[in-house]
Amino acid sequence: MVSHIDIRSVKMAAKDHWQGLLAACGVDVPAKGKHGACPLCGGTDRFHFIDDHGHGDWHCRQCDNPNHGDGLDLLVRAKGITIIEAAKVVADALVLPLPEPKPARKEAPKSEAPPIAERIKKLAAQTTVGQSNYLVNKGLQCPHQRLLKDGSLLLVTQTLDGTITGAQIIKPSSEKRFVSGSQKKGSFIPLSAITGTPDTIIITEGYATALTVSQLHDGVVLAAIDESNLLTVAKQVRERWPDVKIILAGDNDWHVPGELDGKGKPKKNVGKIAAEKTAKVIDGWITLPPTEHKADWDDYRQHHGIEAAKQAFSEGLYQVGENMSASVVINLDERREKERDPLKSFVDVRKDGIFHVTPKLDKETGEIVKPEQWLSNPMKPIAKGVNDFKENYLIIEWGKGNIQALMLGDIGEREGWRTMKNAGLLVTTKPVLRQILSDWLIRRDFDEEWRITHKSGWHKGAYIMPDGSIIGTPEQPILFNGQSAAATAYQVKGSMNSWQSDVARLANGNIFMMFAIGAALAAPMTGITQADSFGIHIYAQSTAGKSTAADMAVSLYGNPDLQRLTWYGTAYGIANEAVAHNDGLLYLDEVGQGADPKHVYKSAYTLFNGKGKIQGAKEGGNRPLESWRTVAISTGEKDIETFLLNSGVKINAGQLVRLLNIPIERATELHECETGKEHADTIKINCRANYGAAGRYWIEYLSNHKDEAVEAYTTAQKRWSKLIPSSYGEQVHRASDRFAAIEAALLMGRVITGWSEQDCRDTVQAVFNVWLSEFGTGNKEIEQMVERAAAFLNTYGMSRYAPLPYDDRDLPIRDLAGYREKKSGHDDSPVIFYTLPSAFKEEMAKGFNAESFAAALATIGMLKKPAKGKGYQGRTPRLRHLGNTQQRAYVMMLIPDEEE
Repeated sequence: MVSHIDIRSVKMAAKDHWQGLLAACGVDVPAKGKHGACPLCGGTDRFHFIDDHGHGDWHCRQCDNPNHGDGLDLLVRAKGITIIEAAKVVADALVLPLPEPKPARKEAPKSEAPPIAERIKKLAAQTTVGQSNYLVNKGLQCPHQRLLKDGSLLLVTQTLDGTITGAQIIKPSSEKRFVSGSQKKGSFIPLSAITGTPDTIIITEGYATALTVSQLHDGVVLAAIDESNLLTVAKQVRERWPDVKIILAGDNDWHVPGELDGKGKPKKNVGKIAAEKTAKVIDGWITLPPTEHKADWDDYRQHHGIEAAKQAFSEGLYQVGENMSASVVINLDERREKERDPLKSFVDVRKDGIFHVTPKLDKETGEIVKPEQWLSNPMKPIAKGVNDFKENYLIIEWGKGNIQALMLGDIGEREGWRTMKNAGLLVTTKPVLRQILSDWLIRRDFDEEWRITHKSGWHKGAYIMPDGSIIGTPEQPILFNGQSAAATAYQVKGSMNSWQSDVARLANGNIFMMFAIGAALAAPMTGITQADSFGIHIYAQSTAGKSTAADMAVSLYGNPDLQRLTWYGTAYGIANEAVAHNDGLLYLDEVGQGADPKHVYKSAYTLFNGKGKIQGAKEGGNRPLESWRTVAISTGEKDIETFLLNSGVKINAGQLVRLLNIPIERATELHECETGKEHADTIKINCRANYGAAGRYWIEYLSNHKDEAVEAYTTAQKRWSKLIPSSYGEQVHRASDRFAAIEAALLMGRVITGWSEQDCRDTVQAVFNVWLSEFGTGNKEIEQMVERAAAFLNTYGMSRYAPLPYDDRDLPIRDLAGYREKKSGHDDSPVIFYTLPSAFKEEMAKGFNAESFAAALATIGMLKKPAKGKGYQGRTPRLRHLGNTQQRAYVMMLIPDEEE
């Protein structure tokens, strides 16, 4: 333990070695018997390092009393530590080999290598190359460091002429010390060899700071070890290169104003003081981390990231006498000078950025100088904006056509600055300057108002793609502020004609491919015709061509691979994608791969319901309700109903009408291809060489033929309403609207597909027949109710229905659902099931309206409605075990299959 160290033994071991030991402990003293700078008071020439008896004795004529002592006393006062702590530091330094005591001699000639250089070379020869844990813990990856056996980092110091002067050792625990005999004054650690005449030299204190700074600014970087050595190193640089730009990347030893140190004296920002003192002497530049806590540039990089550190480093450059920026005269044009008080501060927008200028009168020359402070990269506020929910925005433009909409409420707040920086627009990190910038932004006045929307689709006469590109000319300037996971997919490759010849032509004659393309064509029409959202789910085993058909359809609008989204997600995520694909096509691939059936059910319901969830706003009330209209193409190896039922999830008939299950078959018309595989492979290649152009042509065509689109849809609706027999179920009639929408899109879309009118009609009719054979012609909802009731009676008819007459002592029944009774002894006589109301409503009819469920069963004769009364509950026979009472019950029977 430190408290048990033998101070006397340490002093004896240190005898005759204090010159090197003090340097190793970070205290710089003059040569033995010489006068020089005092490491305590800062005096330049009144400190005398006596050391005449080998105990490190010293005396300073400028220090406060006590102004003398031995080497250990000097270390205690210089480091502000206890004598026990100082003895421990010296003991650690003594672990390394110390130089033999020798009398002071004159400086060795340059041809003679100093003994320390030889010792450092030998020590370096014992190192291995690798990563330093000290640096890795700081987030610095530097794999070519010299490491001692214990993992300590060995950093060789030198002077500007290349002379080795010693080495600093940094342990993995961050403890630092010098190799005894090292000379700190005027020495530094270079990051690389210095060759030629550099343009810029950057001087830091510590080595980790130097490594970070090398990533923040161009220049040769030197680590001067600590603030006391900055001036000596900087002087050498200035003498060697009179015209080089010197930047002092100082430490910000910030402290609370009035804060006292351990000795009760006011704290000083020694890093800033040393940097400014050095800069003034050598005419250099200074940059300090802009923090309100003690930090160097490596600390700042760890906390804020490399990009923010780069920006802060450049913004913070200043010279002594200036207010953190270069003082320059800005020659403004005469009109601006006349309009403005020449001494009034203003914001100046220039090609190299936006600056806050604070003019001042130079009393000596009478000239007005204009110190400036950087606010941001150049940008131009161009308009105000309002979104669909009446929220206000500021539209700014910067760079090469970059446009960003900022909510007015976010300007000047953390969210607003984050939005700007994430978009690539750099702004100052200084709070005071940010306030000036935000005031300048929000006080702009504009005559023009833009429409801001996060929904794609039709707006003000134009169409917005999910990537924000606009097709057509809007009645009012409009900006897309939304985001889709597939935004990068909406690119263009090839032309409309190449898509027609290489993709649409190969689909012709194959009804499922044509139908899928028809669904894609219908997507942007829904916003014009006001048709409901719907989708088609094409399913089959993996080799039937479902993905090929889907790829052909989505290639209308962009890259098929990048458009492909997945059912694997949440209903909220699907809702966000629906908003970003409003009035457009949404491609959801492979319903069975990793998707949770419950999530698929919720997502499908949310998607085709066309409305989002009601959510509360943090400031009170509710957020505006999201809405959308979209067409989806989904694929899978099973139909949606089977996929959900296999996992115990029931889907209602209404959802099966919104998402049409289409069992797909292989292509039959192969055109010039010899096999189905060759046909599919050719389509796959062609879809990835021709996409995006045809869809844009189609949307442009629709924007100029909106009345024709409405008429085509209305005509198709009327035709299909006549085609469906009145005896067909309600869901079939509702589904006919989806087929009418696809038929209208195929007929109008012949301008890009080149298909015949008859082929388009035949395609929709043929696919309708396939769908109908799967869905059925009856009322799907009633069929689901009958199936549910029959399944319940078949499952529990013998186990949970007590036989009449009934004695509960003979046959106890758990979870009694009702009673059963056979009216006669004939084998073909029906069994009557008296289902108790609780079992009927809570189990058999769960998920349905109980009255509607009973009515549906009564319609087909599965439930006997009582002769009297309005409801559907009858009564059981008299129950002897309950005192000959009768209970209310639903009187039911199973119907033979042929009668169903």
